[in-house]
Formats: sequence, structure tokens, C-alpha cells
Amino acid sequence: MAARFTTIAAEAAHPDDSVASVFHCAPILIVLRIDNIRSIAKAYGEAAALAAQQHLEAAVAGLATTHIADRALGRLDAALVVPGSPEHFTQQLRSVLARSPIRHLDISIFLTVSSAWSAATFSSGADISPAGFAALHDALGAPPPACPDTARYRRDMATAAQVFTAVAEGRLFPAWQAVSGEDDILYHECLLRLVGDDTPAVSDAITALERTGLVRAFDQIMVSLVLDELEADPAVRLAVNVSAASALLDSWWDEALARLRSNPAAARRLIVEITETAAFASISSAARFTSALRELGCRIAIDDFGMGFSSVRSVLALSPDYVKVDAFFLHRAGQSARCRSALAHMIGLAGTLAAGVIVEGVETEADSRLVASLGADWQQGHYIHFPSTLRPWIARRNAPAAANGFASTMTASEAAAFLPANSPQRSIGLSG
Repeated sequence: MAARFTTIAAEAAHPDDSVASVFHCAPILIVLRIDNIRSIAKAYGEAAALAAQQHLEAAVAGLATTHIADRALGRLDAALVVPGSPEHFTQQLRSVLARSPIRHLDISIFLTVSSAWSAATFSSGADISPAGFAALHDALGAPPPACPDTARYRRDMATAAQVFTAVAEGRLFPAWQAVSGEDDILYHECLLRLVGDDTPAVSDAITALERTGLVRAFDQIMVSLVLDELEADPAVRLAVNVSAASALLDSWWDEALARLRSNPAAARRLIVEITETAAFASISSAARFTSALRELGCRIAIDDFGMGFSSVRSVLALSPDYVKVDAFFLHRAGQSARCRSALAHMIGLAGTLAAGVIVEGVETEADSRLVASLGADWQQGHYIHFPSTLRPWIARRNAPAAANGFASTMTASEAAAFLPANSPQRSIGLSG
């Protein structure tokens, strides 16, 4: 489920005594909106949209004592009594909706939900009549329009369902690839592998998740996975990719930020790579997001620079530690002097925007030499290190450096010896 949770101050007004008599305590006010309700209705019909509304209300009722103040198709205004904090409730709701899609005509449909809530206390005189929700509606803003292409939306939703099914069935594996310099490895980036005959290509999966608004739920799965690795190994430095759509400082990040605050050493070894295959919700919000991570000790990288929605303006606003020049420019550099000049220009420009420049797509020794001659600090690609679902940094600690000075690639058999006996990667024998 993709969601945006906004906390705002409640307006002082008159309490609703009928609600107080039901709850005998102070409710929170919450507005929930199914952002893709129009797309669901357009792509699957009104019956599917009604099922989505019922699914949301059932999920809320399963987590909290609920007094519904108002409802409309795709929206729910309610006063809730929740166990624990409102933040905990929103996390639980996200989890329920992410693992439990609605089923309509044997099709899985996931909901993307936005929410605004007020933690006003009953004693303060919060208005819990329908009029008291007006400020919360304003906080959500205008609802998204319906998808322009219903056939593509249905295909994207089917792809998203394949991804989340693979996650639920344990068929998602991290694949680690080093970003390396001549003397050392900067970090290992967490890529992903989806295993199974019916799984989509990774690039297609990410595109579908972004277009359906479900990428934020997936990003949090990957963030949690990388934090697990950082907490388990006190020496490794790891990077996780998040979509530009996830670069918002809201309650989606509450759990991850809490883990980083409680483990500053892990935070200092985390690099968050922001991919701009989708547009930022706003550059100012993304800047607040990167600032908050940097304050905890994390480092920021801009991925695929020169492609997608990335721009010099957005990179400047985010003040990244690293800029990764897209492989496109290196792969074209051998075609002509002009293309080589374009690569040199991109490396030089990246160097003015960040302290470290990484060039992606280094596939041959000639690529590596060219990149080094143009002044890039770090390199990434199959010539440097082939992605592996094993943990290559464990094997490398006792391995000699490769002849070219870069980290050598560990084979599956070499690295498997360093994995726990019950490791799923070891038992399955997967390699990158």
C-alpha cells in the first residue's frame, strides 16, 4: 500500500457528546482516502471500487474501535480509539493493506491510500462532527486523477501483484554489487532478484510499482532488509535504492528512522540511493527527507544521473554525497569523440554536485581505464564486481586484491562457506 500520512493540529470546536459516550475517552480524527479509487473504477468497474471501499473499512475496523462520521466512495472520515499511538495504527494499516489485496473476479487489486489525522484530545474541545474533518481534507489536497490508460493499469497491477506474491512466498533475494575504487570498496549496493517462472523483469516491476503508486510499500521492504544486514554485520557499508516517490519525510519512514536512531553506527554505514525514474512529489520535501537522513549519519546518492527525471536543480537541492553517472554515457563513449566528450562532461558536472562520482556500467577493462582517466572516483559494473545473492564482503575480508586493484568477484562456492548453514541463499545455491 502506498500512503501519505500528515499530522496537523486540530481546530478547537465543540465536542460530539454522542461519540464521547460511546468511547468514554478521546478519539483521534482520521481521514482515509483511496488514491487509486478512480483508477480502480475505470479499470475494473464500479463493483471493484465498492469492494475496495469495503476492504478499507474492514481493515480499519479490525485494528481500532471506529465511529464513522462520514463516508463516500474512496473516502472514510472516522473517529478512532487505537491501541498505542496513531503512528502505530497507521503502520499496522499499511501492513494489512500491503499483504491483503482485494480479490475481484479472481484479480488481486492493491489499494494506495493517503491519510491525514489529528491527535487532538477530547478535553481540548476537538470537533469530531463531520465539520471537524475539513482541515484534514485540506491537508490531503486534491485526489489523483484516474489512470489515462486502463489496459496498462491492469497490466501494471498484475505485475505489482506478482511482486508482492513473490515477497510473501520468500522468492525475493537481495543481490549485492560492489562500488569500488582502486584501493577499496566504497559500499555494496542492494539490487534484487525475483525468483520464479511468473516473475517480471526487475525494471518492469519497478516501473509498474511506480505507476500504480505501490513503490513506497516495496521500498520499505528493501530498506528493512538492508537494515537487517547492517545490524548483523558491524563492518559492512550498504546501499539501498528508493524511488523518488519515497523521498518524503512522513510516517512511512517512522520504523526505519527509529532503527537508525537506535543504532548510529548502522546509520553511518547506510547509503540511500534515490532513483529518479519517477518524479519527486516536490523538491523541497525531498530536500527535507535527505537532510533528516544525513543528520542521522546516512549518506545520499543520486542514481542514474543524466537520465529519467534527474536534473541539476534537483541534485543541487538534495546535496548528495555521491552522484552516479548513468551507464548510458559510458556505453556510448566508444562510438565517437563527441560521445566520449559527453561522458567527460557528465563526470565533470557530477563532480561539481557531489564529493564522490560513481560511473555505472563498467563492463570491460577498457571501460575501467577510460572512466579512471576521466577522473571518476568510483566504478560499478560487471567488470568490477558481478552481482551476487551471497554476501561477497564476508569472503573478501580474507581474500587478496585482484590484479587490477579492484575487489575480486567471489564465486558462489567461495562465498557460501561464509554463510550460516540455514541461510536460504546457501540452501538454494543462487548466485547473481
